[in-house]
Amino acid sequence: MEMRLLVEFEHALRSRLARPSRRLFASLLCALIASLALFAAAPLPAPPARPGGGAGADAEARTVVVEIPIQGTIEMGLAPFVQRAVEEAERENADAILCRLDTFGGRIDAAVRIRDTLLQCELPTVVWVDGRAISAGALITLAAETVVLNEGASIGAAQPVHISPGGSEPTGEKVVSYFRGEMRATAEARGRDARIAEAMVDADIEIEGVSEAGKLLTLTSQEALELKIADHVVSGRRELREVLGWEDAEIRSVEPNWSELLVRFLTHPIMAGLLLSIGGLALLLELRTPGLGIPGLIGVIALALYFGSHYLVHLAGNVELLLFLGGLLLIVLEVFVIPGFGAAGILGGLMLAAGLLLSRVAPHGGMGDIGRALGLLITSFFVTLVLFVLLLRYLPQVRWMGHIVLSDSQQHSAGFHADQHEGRFSPGMIGHCMTDLRPAGTMEIEGKRVDVITAGEYIDEGARVRIVEIKGNRVVVEEQPDKPA
Repeated sequence: MEMRLLVEFEHALRSRLARPSRRLFASLLCALIASLALFAAAPLPAPPARPGGGAGADAEARTVVVEIPIQGTIEMGLAPFVQRAVEEAERENADAILCRLDTFGGRIDAAVRIRDTLLQCELPTVVWVDGRAISAGALITLAAETVVLNEGASIGAAQPVHISPGGSEPTGEKVVSYFRGEMRATAEARGRDARIAEAMVDADIEIEGVSEAGKLLTLTSQEALELKIADHVVSGRRELREVLGWEDAEIRSVEPNWSELLVRFLTHPIMAGLLLSIGGLALLLELRTPGLGIPGLIGVIALALYFGSHYLVHLAGNVELLLFLGGLLLIVLEVFVIPGFGAAGILGGLMLAAGLLLSRVAPHGGMGDIGRALGLLITSFFVTLVLFVLLLRYLPQVRWMGHIVLSDSQQHSAGFHADQHEGRFSPGMIGHCMTDLRPAGTMEIEGKRVDVITAGEYIDEGARVRIVEIKGNRVVVEEQPDKPA
């Protein structure tokens, strides 16, 4: 009995999804599944620590240090990982937090989130620069209570720049002013020289004996120690333990879990652009393919992954998400419900573009950032359009795609006609009404019945009428009152 019910349910589901009118349901279902998967991938809170048993209790008061790696590009996917690691260390009653840092920089908003996490941390914080702390990495370094640099390490060169395929260029004064203030406030909060921190951001700041006007400040490990930006300079991990009194400490390294790695992968600039291109291209192909709508499902899933991952790391907020979902809903209504292409489709397209544009602009970006983001979107749109045209041109020639892409056309020379009255009737021909025209009805002309319609007037049965216009299957007639039926 149960097996028969399952078989019937499977056949019913297949028949429903096979209808073109059900493609919207399938697309929304896949988008919901993708969104739920992303939100399920968000890190779950760790269980509370056992009463009276901190991390040091099992080790008989042994010092426990939680090491957090901050390496590579500083991007928004890194900030939730650092925040989660700090919160777990606080719950487990660790003795200190060690951030091992080596980076050329990255996003300002991501660095600010990590900086805030370190400033608000209730545990002693140490940043160990074992390579370089450039740009956004300098802000994170200054946020620690204790700064340790390896011999040969460097810190500074924190002027915000915009990186494009053609190279990098400085950002506007608004962004520089904001980041300069963040560097100054962070240095002041940790008792370090605020002017040195500002000189790392603004080349116009001159400090006698330290930096010249017109040049950004970058310090070596020894220079940072002399200027009290760094507290210690070490040759490696062993000396680091010695100077911090951690010879017998247990250092526990925290690594990103699978969900954080997935979100960081999806929010990487290259992957994010690829998801947008795949989503746009798949939705365009959906308009050209009949049946289940596999391209439409792929497009919706790609866009859901893009916005879901960006929403989790706060690249896209509620405004961007509402603009995107509202625009997508209007376009779906335009395609499946509202005939033609009018205000709903245009408004939906504008809302989609606005949501995508805002998700690419940094919170403190100026008009320059908006212009560059708009240029990237326009470039992505034209690339997607070119790929779409190429696929339409060459995809039908692939043998296995012949079952998916409709390549045949109905030619007039082969006997296909959009107008069923073509060659049979013409304007000026006269017949009589077989029914009342109110305003539609039936007339007889040359012994043939034909469905007709008037321009709005009512004509009684038996009246004599004349054909005035033929448009496709629509035959318009008018009464001939001067001639009896």
